[in-house]
Amino acid sequence: MTRLKTILSFGFLFCFLTVCNSQSQNKKQNSTHNVYSESGSKLCKCPMQFDLKDSIKLTHIKNQFYRSETGHLYEKTIAAKEIKNKLTDFTYFNGSLFQQIDPITFRPLDGWYAKDQNYVYFYRPTSGGMQLSKINNADPKTFKLLSGHYRYAKDKNYFYDESEVISGFTPSKTNLKLDRKKRVSEMSCDTKKFKFEVVD
Repeated sequence: MTRLKTILSFGFLFCFLTVCNSQSQNKKQNSTHNVYSESGSKLCKCPMQFDLKDSIKLTHIKNQFYRSETGHLYEKTIAAKEIKNKLTDFTYFNGSLFQQIDPITFRPLDGWYAKDQNYVYFYRPTSGGMQLSKINNADPKTFKLLSGHYRYAKDKNYFYDESEVISGFTPSKTNLKLDRKKRVSEMSCDTKKFKFEVVD
């Protein structure tokens, strides 16, 4: 009876350790899959990025956009990386971007914006590559940059400073003032005024 208890105890211990090890391995595996949606919830179990040498795992769609076998969208990106205390450009595929981008109709605009047939994006260079994020409520059909600017824009409903709406100004009721170089320098709506930062 004692021998049977010993065998059963060892068997139970072996099963327990196997299950714990398996759960630990799963946690490790899941920690490498860090692609999140803009809301912060998990989007899928795709890697956040692929190295350039891994491009065979992706299918080219158009321009800088690629898809993985699971359908996840990636953007071919050039970023600065410190190698041996020296900043060096390197290319990789970034999967941490808005997944509803339409790669076929996507096009960068002058300045820090881009759009496709469905959405408008804040799209500016950073040391990690291009920052690409959807601008909520922007209208892609009427969205355009203000004359002489790279960070100010408007659509039929709003004026924008980078990705933020400039509150209190409705385009149809706003007067724009131009400087000598035909750049928008100021706008007014009722009693409100807004001065644009002009870069020479």
